[in-house]
Amino acid sequence: MNPEKIINTLRKDKSKSLKRRRKLAILSSIGLFDFTIISLFQLGVIRHLPDVPGKLFDSDSVNSSPKAYALGFPDGPLSALIYAAILILIGYKGDKKSGRPGWANWALFLLVTGHAAGAADYLKDMIRQKKICPYCLVGTIINFASLPLAYGEIRKDCNC
Repeated sequence: MNPEKIINTLRKDKSKSLKRRRKLAILSSIGLFDFTIISLFQLGVIRHLPDVPGKLFDSDSVNSSPKAYALGFPDGPLSALIYAAILILIGYKGDKKSGRPGWANWALFLLVTGHAAGAADYLKDMIRQKKICPYCLVGTIINFASLPLAYGEIRKDCNC
């Protein structure tokens, strides 16, 4: 492993793969910020999440529901952790020339896909509750927008 080569690749390379992963990094960074706010609410640091006006919007209720704590801990930090893991995988060993293994693209794709599936489940639950969390909607949009970017990383490997 050559750190200088990885640094140079990540900072300067203009390949399609790195352009896709940079877009994915932007989305994941926004998601990390978004779910940090949710996490602070779920952990009691923030007492109330401001909402947009409307009867449907109730971020406090959605983020303090039993489903949000179903794993024995709040789900906000888990989403934040997933966004952080995506950021790590985006940069892992740069590209093939600097040592990036093929499994890193598959791990990235699987993590993004799993996160999007979880977002779809939460969206379904918000619709069922008739209570919407705008912060969660931002995360859902990020997760769905990340799918084609992550898929682009494996497409060349699987001949899809």
